[in-house]
Amino acid sequence: MNPELLAQLRDIHTADGVSWWPPAPGWWLLALMLLAILVWLGRLLLSRFRDRQRCKQMLAWVDHLNANVDPQRDPQAYLSTLNRIFKLIALRAFPDQSCAALNGRDWADFLIDKMAGSPSADALNILATGPYDPAPDFDPVLLSDLTRRWIKRHG
Repeated sequence: MNPELLAQLRDIHTADGVSWWPPAPGWWLLALMLLAILVWLGRLLLSRFRDRQRCKQMLAWVDHLNANVDPQRDPQAYLSTLNRIFKLIALRAFPDQSCAALNGRDWADFLIDKMAGSPSADALNILATGPYDPAPDFDPVLLSDLTRRWIKRHG
């Protein structure tokens, strides 16, 4: 071989190292998917936290009612407040049904239907006429218990 030609050759050199920036398109896609999953998970956790807080608040409302309103002296106020609690939870739990317009017997039947499986759900019939009756006959402990079950199930 000709030594002059060999002198013109350069030594073997390696390619430059692969740069870490900018990442390949697959990494960008993976980062976007991960971000979307984190946002979805955050919203889900926030929603569950708010639901638990609302449930605690409603249960505290029942406790406050039992502590401050005597069902024997002011049964209409007691039943009206329980009715309001049931209605607030029903509006949120059943938005596709027209429970906002229900009252009287239809409202009580709606509650009893949704509380199916509870043997004492028939006690909710008092909510149909009790707030308007001068002397309603009801068991406040049973109604309070049914309200708590309603809150825990649908609240």
